[in-house]
Amino acid sequence: MAKTATAEPSTTDTGTEWLNTLEDKVRAAGERIRGLREENATLHRRIEELEERLAATTSSGEAERWVEERQEIRGRVERLVEHLEGLLE
Repeated sequence: MAKTATAEPSTTDTGTEWLNTLEDKVRAAGERIRGLREENATLHRRIEELEERLAATTSSGEAERWVEERQEIRGRVERLVEHLEGLLE
């Protein structure tokens, strides 16, 4: 008669391995949350800086230049699209 292998707990597995795994996952999640909070704070500061620059730009007359440049780019893109559509026909 053949013997069947039975899974016996190893000497290092004291029944708390699941707890160690859980602790590792909780620590990793905490570190990720901390990193995301730092990133969030950095992004909020960057938004404030850009809003200040935008306010300064619009008040100094650069807004008109940006509008003109945007219109120029839009026109060029529209011409490129028309050209591509013509090639596809």
